[in-house]
Amino acid sequence: MSAPLPEMNFCPDCGGPLLQHVVAGEQRNHWFCHRCQVPHHAYPRVVVTAFVACGKRLLWVQRDLPPQRGKWAIPGGFLEQEETLAEGAARELYEEAGVRLSPDQMQLYMIGSITFINQMYVGFRATVASQACHPGVESMTCQFFSREECPWEEVAYPQVNDSIRQAYDDLDSGRFEVWQAQMTGSHYELRPVSQKR
Repeated sequence: MSAPLPEMNFCPDCGGPLLQHVVAGEQRNHWFCHRCQVPHHAYPRVVVTAFVACGKRLLWVQRDLPPQRGKWAIPGGFLEQEETLAEGAARELYEEAGVRLSPDQMQLYMIGSITFINQMYVGFRATVASQACHPGVESMTCQFFSREECPWEEVAYPQVNDSIRQAYDDLDSGRFEVWQAQMTGSHYELRPVSQKR
């Protein structure tokens, strides 16, 4: 079942009225301008995250922006134009926690869909030798936490706690797989798609 389309009334190219697109008699989940014959998609937004470990601790940031200001999260944010996925994750890591890593140091770790907010995310992992970090303008503070030290009651997005717990499990075992998550309004599934050592 398709999610409802975000409301769009007029074509941003020609100003003509937009209607839901019908292809071969099937109604699609995007708009179409009959005047200029151009489809208009409400593409999912891409979120990139950085699971950065120092020993058995993961790096967290305390958000200084809404939504969830004051709550803790893994560094991440929206991919920007003309960035690769790893470039976006490295940029967000530096902006939020002052940790500068090259995109080549970021290893693919988790991919997933969050259908109820029209987002997909791509998580990368990396290790650092030092817990040095400095909050950027989007963060109140940043810190490396072990699983036991983590402020679980103050996490910004508890819906993804299973993914974060998996990251701690992987740190404990020393075995890292690439994970795929599917999250809908009623279902969450996290499963390995390949094994990396």
